[in-house]
Amino acid sequence: MKSVQLATIVFSIVFIGFTLGDPPTHDSENTDVISCTELNGLGCVCHTIDQDTTVLTRVEGPKTLRPGETAKYRVYVSRGPALGGGFNVASRFGSLATVDSTVLWLDNELTQKFPLAMQPGDTAIHWDFYYTAPLNKLKDTIYSVGLSTNHDYMPNEFDLWAYGPKFVVEIARNATSVEDDMVPGEFAIKGNYPNPFNPSTTIVWVTPDQAETKITVFDAAGREVGVYEVGVCSAGKNEFKFNASSLASGLYFYRIKSGTHTAVNKFILLK
Repeated sequence: MKSVQLATIVFSIVFIGFTLGDPPTHDSENTDVISCTELNGLGCVCHTIDQDTTVLTRVEGPKTLRPGETAKYRVYVSRGPALGGGFNVASRFGSLATVDSTVLWLDNELTQKFPLAMQPGDTAIHWDFYYTAPLNKLKDTIYSVGLSTNHDYMPNEFDLWAYGPKFVVEIARNATSVEDDMVPGEFAIKGNYPNPFNPSTTIVWVTPDQAETKITVFDAAGREVGVYEVGVCSAGKNEFKFNASSLASGLYFYRIKSGTHTAVNKFILLK
């Protein structure tokens, strides 16, 4: 009898230690946690087969961007068990990138690095991410799926999930495209592609004047991390291939100074 009681106590301690310890984390090899959006998969079927519309999943952020522009977005998960949760986000044409260490880029989708717990007083769990608009599309769609769990780290029928509404981003374009804008009326950065990038990306801009041009790169704290003398650039469309192999992953800004013209844009290095 004592041995049974002792075994029960040991099991309870191990079980409590597991459930209250560090949550399981995802890594670059754990592909079971992605391909759950309507774009790439069939939902969070490792938990339950069918989605439950009592769970609310939604994406919030700018609904209009310029080609190549990057903005911060947020995905929310609420209702259902709502003790903890996770998500997947995918984009049909644009690029996605992480904002912080709670989010993981995995096989063309974003997902949680580890399940997040609902905090006291909160009505939703959320994660932030970056989205960069494509250069050659008029519209794009961001897909999302949210998982609401009892936060025991064990997939089961008590966990509920639901797709979020498709979030449409309008890509605002000028009257002429980059290719047609051979002698523009004003100086403008057209973006860079790809974005996010690793380790190289091509920066595109147009200028009405021939002039000496310099590109300066800054990190998110405003520190100068590189200066590139491009030389004399002709009027019209210009390109510069930037290589960031010596830099760490993160958000960066680049400033183009051409003659009397100056403009700034941002890009994301994702290694």
